[in-house]
Amino acid sequence: MFLNSITDIPLYLAIGFAASIIGALPFGLVNLSVLQSAVNKGTRSTLSVSTGASVVEIGYGIVGIFAGKFIWEYTHNNLWFHIISSSILLVTGVAFFVRKSRFDFNRKPTFGGFSYGVLLNLLSLQVLAFWIIAGSILSSADFLPYTPATIAIFLAGIGVGKMGTLWAYAYFGEEIIGRSDRISRNINRLVGVILMAVAAIVMAKGFM
Repeated sequence: MFLNSITDIPLYLAIGFAASIIGALPFGLVNLSVLQSAVNKGTRSTLSVSTGASVVEIGYGIVGIFAGKFIWEYTHNNLWFHIISSSILLVTGVAFFVRKSRFDFNRKPTFGGFSYGVLLNLLSLQVLAFWIIAGSILSSADFLPYTPATIAIFLAGIGVGKMGTLWAYAYFGEEIIGRSDRISRNINRLVGVILMAVAAIVMAKGFM
């Protein structure tokens, strides 16, 4: 797919945006740090941390684009690849769905700054794994961009999605803490359902 019309701009923005939100929703190092900083120091204190984390997310998105394309090109005709990848997605989805909420929050001062956001997201290797898997899935659906213009639009969507999710964590900090167990459980279930649905799609493609 290429940027043949103006309608491709919102399409690639939406794909990057949606994928980024799915990857950023579950409680992790970055969003918990943003949540803690927002409650302790105010919403504005989270801007630099969120920006640093978003820059790394965009870098992970670049890896996902090319790694996903490489994986798909060399494995899409291999039935075992579909079986193994769909099984991994299914098991991960079930694990998310039945996962018990574990929310550990304290009101002690936390670190902040752009470099801290970069470091936190670099330490979140599951985020890199997510983008490689997402890249492979999007490549299989011919939804990944491979021209400079479409790549830039897709990455912009990733950045906006990450910043938007972290901003939501910061803005609704007190409410999230008050309902942390319920929110965490519902987010895990949502991600679990999405992963199981993707597993079914990947498996179905293997038999087409």
